[in-house]
Amino acid sequence: MGNKDPLNHVLIAAIQHLPIGIFWKDIHGQYLGCNKHCLELFDLPSEQFIIGKTDAQLKPAFKEKKLPNDELYQTDQQALKYGRSVIAKKMTMETIYGDGQYEITKIPLNNKAGKITGLLGIAVDVSSKFRSEQKLQEKTALLNSIFDALPDFVIYKDMQGRVVECNRAALKLANKKKADVIGKTIEQLLPETTAKISISYDSQLKSNYKSANYKMEFTLEGRDVYVDVHKHPVIKNNELVGTVSISRDLKERRITLQKIDALTKHDQLTNLLNRTTFLKKLDKIKPDSKWGILLIDIKKMGYINSHHGTDIGDQVLFYVGEAIKKIAPEHAHLARIQGDRFSILSDQVSSSQQLDDLCNTLTNKLNKKIAIQGHVIDLAICIGAANYPDSIQNTKQLLTCSEQALQRSRKHPEQSYSLFDPVLEAHADAERRLTEDLKYAIQKKNIDLYYQPIIDSKTKVVLGVEALSRWHHPEQGLIMPIKFIALAEKNNLIGQLGELVLEKACQQLAQWRAHDIDIFMAVNLSPIQFNDPQLINKIKHCIDYYQIPAHRLEIEVTESALMESNKTADQMLEELIKLGVRLSIDDFGTGYCSLSYLKNMPAHKIKIDKSFIDELEIDKTTTAITRSVISLARELNITVTAEGIEEQSQMEWLQAQQCDQLQGYLFSRPLPSDTFCLWYKKHHATHNNMTYLQHTDTTLSMPVL
Repeated sequence: MGNKDPLNHVLIAAIQHLPIGIFWKDIHGQYLGCNKHCLELFDLPSEQFIIGKTDAQLKPAFKEKKLPNDELYQTDQQALKYGRSVIAKKMTMETIYGDGQYEITKIPLNNKAGKITGLLGIAVDVSSKFRSEQKLQEKTALLNSIFDALPDFVIYKDMQGRVVECNRAALKLANKKKADVIGKTIEQLLPETTAKISISYDSQLKSNYKSANYKMEFTLEGRDVYVDVHKHPVIKNNELVGTVSISRDLKERRITLQKIDALTKHDQLTNLLNRTTFLKKLDKIKPDSKWGILLIDIKKMGYINSHHGTDIGDQVLFYVGEAIKKIAPEHAHLARIQGDRFSILSDQVSSSQQLDDLCNTLTNKLNKKIAIQGHVIDLAICIGAANYPDSIQNTKQLLTCSEQALQRSRKHPEQSYSLFDPVLEAHADAERRLTEDLKYAIQKKNIDLYYQPIIDSKTKVVLGVEALSRWHHPEQGLIMPIKFIALAEKNNLIGQLGELVLEKACQQLAQWRAHDIDIFMAVNLSPIQFNDPQLINKIKHCIDYYQIPAHRLEIEVTESALMESNKTADQMLEELIKLGVRLSIDDFGTGYCSLSYLKNMPAHKIKIDKSFIDELEIDKTTTAITRSVISLARELNITVTAEGIEEQSQMEWLQAQQCDQLQGYLFSRPLPSDTFCLWYKKHHATHNNMTYLQHTDTTLSMPVL
């Protein structure tokens, strides 16, 4: 390889850059050189490193890679011995790219005299080809498995009508081995008349290349055969090379269809009607008739299956099905329409009284403990019932309305059954729609905040505001918190709503501070939020994002929420205080904590509930409690805010008791942001000459968030 001829340079350069491993040895097995790809495959440092070494001497450099050394040595010897090329196929070698399949060729090198002086080795990575062949083999094996697994009789014939291939089902039908069938013609395998029909269709297919379908009936190996035959042309390179026949045994199909027909009408476990058949019965109800429907649900079916096993669960279902058969009116349509749900449809329970009686009988029979295979099962059911035309105006609504009644029964564990009531369901439907609207309003941040001022008792200066949520419904108008907060709590939306209020309040506080309105913002926290482990992070995020002083944010938590809090919540409360946020106990006095509880509570403020303010100087007990709370709080250095002040006499009494802060309609109703700004600027300039609002009677209680 050291010749300086320009052509040799070209060849050497080509060899060095070929993406295959090339190496050459002398007759003693010592390497004379290799190309770059060969070095890369085995992570060898240079060509000089291998020159003069044998495979045995290079073994340490291969770092214990898996190499077929013995096989490769044998190919070396064969090439040298016989003076011809030797190819080792599918040799597994470990290279820097992992295990791979290689095809290695050993070519003898001759001098000018024709004497063998060494070997040229070429290693080609055929892993991709090997994998392709494997996949092809796997695919072929899969297709053969599918072919043999087909229940239909499949026969492939060439243009001379000889059988080339057939599946296991065809062999079983003919009661023959494959060797007895392959190469035979249809005339040799089928009765004469049957064979003529088949050949006739083959001829037709060969002339028009179109598939054919026909039925044949014949006797084969003592068995009556009735098949539906589909013949298809087999075309290769636009040339017809044979036909394939797919035949289905119609006798077996008829039996199967009969079984399916039975199964499609009844539930296999209980032998009651299944859902499909039951719905057909429901559709056939005439408008001029009277009917009642009951849906019966097993409450603890999931628990029974998981704790006792599905076998016991099936026996429970069978037990309930049998009980329903005994209790239901004669000729009633009984069905198992779902996993653990049964139904009774009857024209003998069309009145509410009849439905009541049947529901009571079912619950008395099925709400009890039963023994199955040594297991004591606490069986419990709930029922939803509806009747036509007493409570429903359309027979098509029977199932839907009974399902609504069943859902109401499930939501109220104290009642085992519920009859459909159009008025109640209308309210429930309206609540469901309003819940969806509220969810959408929260997602789109369409909840507004109003702000009620909190003033200093002595100076009348506005110290802060309490953020109160309001919802302007696009159709129903303003919806007050007493309605939508209860709805949010009931439907697990209160956490999202609380986060939205917190974010909007912090944003508003930042905007006011930018316009020199330096006051605190009080935000109510729901008990659900108070138990959220991420609460501190959420509050900290709002403070940091809107760049507001932590002490200007006041979190109001109800007294009852604090009393019911767990250890995790107590720890979170301490973190809240460390954050610098002020903590206020809202609705103080309405819960069940004693005054002595205040000494252990790290609160900055307590808010005396409006119910106490309303009875000042009217009820001696209320007056004494309020006076004691203010006095004790002052001793403990806790700020006191009285809320719900509507009378000047109330304000004057509280001032006399040195109550710190005042809040109520006497000073201002909750105001939207822009209106509050105008009110604040006017009051800020003239707070010593405040004109108090006249008392307005109201019976509307407005819980706030």
